[in-house]
Amino acid sequence: MNNHWSEYWQQGHKTSFGEAISDNYEGILKSVWQPIFNGLTEDFLVVDVGTGNGSLPLLLRDGLLTSELTGKVIGVDLAEVSLVNSENQNGHKIDIALMSNTRCEQLPLESNSVDLYISQFGFEYSNVQKSLEEATRVLKDGGQFGIVFHHSRSMILNRNRKILTLIEKEEVNLLINCLTKMANAMGNITSQKDVERIKKDPKCEGIRAEINHLIKLLVVFDEAAAQDSDLMRFVAEFFKAGLFWPVTKKMQFIEFIIIQMETLRLRLTELINASFDESKLAIFVDKLYQNKMVLNELKVLKSEQNEVLSWYLHATKFIYQLEN
Repeated sequence: MNNHWSEYWQQGHKTSFGEAISDNYEGILKSVWQPIFNGLTEDFLVVDVGTGNGSLPLLLRDGLLTSELTGKVIGVDLAEVSLVNSENQNGHKIDIALMSNTRCEQLPLESNSVDLYISQFGFEYSNVQKSLEEATRVLKDGGQFGIVFHHSRSMILNRNRKILTLIEKEEVNLLINCLTKMANAMGNITSQKDVERIKKDPKCEGIRAEINHLIKLLVVFDEAAAQDSDLMRFVAEFFKAGLFWPVTKKMQFIEFIIIQMETLRLRLTELINASFDESKLAIFVDKLYQNKMVLNELKVLKSEQNEVLSWYLHATKFIYQLEN
């Protein structure tokens, strides 16, 4: 899992939504955290699991920008990650540190040391039972536990299920195979004369017609998913920027497309498997009490268009009182 997510985060994405959110989270996915952040006290320690490139730690720091509080946020992720805003942190009262190759199930933190445990679209990718046990271990008595996690019927899941369905169609493999045939049939193109040559070549024209046919089938099946998958962009790049590439470079690009499609398939499969329906959620809520947590709030987060975005859960670790 960490390899393809490492590649994703190394592309510079700020959130797990890719190009769909160019900056940090906004709307309810941002505002839901502010009351929790406002409850932090001086010299706090926060851990963010499944942090990605640090979007949630940055939301916390921005949310407390006018506060005099000092503290530290440690973001952990199984993948290779780096802070999206890498400018010098000097002058900020809140320090952010990211740890790559770190499991939610085994945090490098002392027991009873954390004031707030948070996650946004990360916790659910782990072994949630073991991660919950680890959250209980690192939290102080009275420490807060807050997660935003994938809803099985959210607009996010619905959209990505469609992308997964599309890229698993046989037409995608046939289209990529046609690009390989086209690269070999065209040969090396170095001039406009070569371009005119391939336009008159029956073999090239036959392959081009088959490519156009396969693209049409995919677009008719689901145009939005075809665009979201980036497959259409890759094909356009092959015929535009890549037209004058040597055959060897064209072949390398086709291999890149294959890897990107497989990586996307793995990511989306994990996303779907990680999401929570009501039955899975009920089991998890029952585990909270077994792990010394009191449930404070559980709700569905929705967009301004009233579309389901995610689940939100907030709990508190028990405060034990010694008997006289």
